[in-house]
Amino acid sequence: MKKKLLSLLLCAALLFTAGCSVGSGALYGDGVPMSTQGKDVTRHEAADNIFSLNYNEDYSLNPILATNHSNQLVCNLVYENMVELDNEFNVVPNVLDEGTPNDTATYWIFTINPGHVFHDGTPVTGNDIRYSLERAVATQDRFRGRFASYQGSGYDEGHFYVTLGIGDTQFAKLLNIPIIKAGSMDEKRPLGSGPYTYNEEGDALVAYEGYEGYEDLPIDTIHLVTFNTADAILENFEDGIIDAVTNDPSSYTNLGYSASNEIRNFNTTNLHYIMFNEEGPIARFSGFRQAMVYAFDRVNFEENLMHGNAVAAALPMHPACADYPADYAAQLGYNLELCRVVLENSGIRDYDDDGMLEYMSGSPQDIDVNFIVCSDSSAKAGVVRRFASDMASIGVKVTVRELTWADFQTALEEGDFDMYYGEVKLRNNFDLTELLDPDSDLNYSRSRDTGYVAMINSYLACAAAQRPYVYQQLCEYINTNGALIAIGFESQQLIVHRGVIRGLNPNIGNPFFGFKDWEIMLD
Repeated sequence: MKKKLLSLLLCAALLFTAGCSVGSGALYGDGVPMSTQGKDVTRHEAADNIFSLNYNEDYSLNPILATNHSNQLVCNLVYENMVELDNEFNVVPNVLDEGTPNDTATYWIFTINPGHVFHDGTPVTGNDIRYSLERAVATQDRFRGRFASYQGSGYDEGHFYVTLGIGDTQFAKLLNIPIIKAGSMDEKRPLGSGPYTYNEEGDALVAYEGYEGYEDLPIDTIHLVTFNTADAILENFEDGIIDAVTNDPSSYTNLGYSASNEIRNFNTTNLHYIMFNEEGPIARFSGFRQAMVYAFDRVNFEENLMHGNAVAAALPMHPACADYPADYAAQLGYNLELCRVVLENSGIRDYDDDGMLEYMSGSPQDIDVNFIVCSDSSAKAGVVRRFASDMASIGVKVTVRELTWADFQTALEEGDFDMYYGEVKLRNNFDLTELLDPDSDLNYSRSRDTGYVAMINSYLACAAAQRPYVYQQLCEYINTNGALIAIGFESQQLIVHRGVIRGLNPNIGNPFFGFKDWEIMLD
């Protein structure tokens, strides 16, 4: 089979990346530190009185290709994004403004903001922006699938134009991608226009005098060190040799940094979710799938399993978004009694008085839900185990299979499951096409319902004022069919030594957002 799972589960570990209750320590936009436990440390002295970042020489430093977390962090200081997003997923103009679409949102006009200069002194032009966008469209790793509707672009002296095959009033949110100088894609370190540039030796970043805001940069030189193993990165960060790192606390790449550090969470589009094999013996019943919406304790996922490093969400949109239909989401909370009632109303009940529910297929049939989950994450496995225990309490048997990544992929490809736990990095506009389009490589449900695509396209094309209502209609259709169950969204972390840096405001796609507002205290 040709289906690929490149964006599910562990793909989030390759992306800087890459799933409501909002009362946890997870952050939205204010950058307030999450609560930590452990030794009370008021100040970590920088071990060498210089500011250093780690990079991995075995991976690319091209910002369009970079998948290594350390290298992406370095790139955030050398390259500018076309636009930025804040932690509510709103567009923050940068090299481009927020853009203006036509009536069908298939044609966009962006103003190129002046004052952005490459490190060779030449201005950033529409040609550079188009070159960078088309390289991002072509990449099969970091930006895979993000620009599926892109058809072409053009520019003049002050504007950049984009044509789309499908209307998208949120297209500008997809443009938090780095700009490199036209023609430099094959260079080891393409020319950028960010606040810092590489020195001649390539072992340090130096503040670029042509950068608008140069005078406000908090430090003149950022040293680059190379530690390629997880243990070495952790040890040298804790010893103060490395001064800032990013971390995905839900991934197998989580290094377990000390809670005595300064930890700033920022929102992501990494969705944790459940889907079904709709050709399976029990999951083919829509009533069964509908009932499962109420069977997952998302607050437990957020607070106890993810330790505050996630935001629970009953819908596949981050609750920080203004378009999130919170009132509707509140109706979908954890409720085992309602789950049982929906099952019974759909004909799934205890026909033989043995204390377990059965479904009718000619005669009562025992239920044994085959639920697969990748064993890379204790949090994911914890959600599924809790679900199995809860289902047993209402008379539904669930067999949990915790599989290696390779075995998990094989089970999905072969349809050897009734339910699976997935993780995917959604696009910044929360487009669900890749999960629900019957022709998508990432849709393992075996559903042939093309209605999802039509409703997703309506959501993408609708005006901002209508968006919450249209998105709710999409979610109601999803839940009526029991197609997808949202669990929540991961948060990721920017970690520095406590008391050394002030002014952190990381966001999706740029942990160093607002770096000129940082205050770095090395003495």
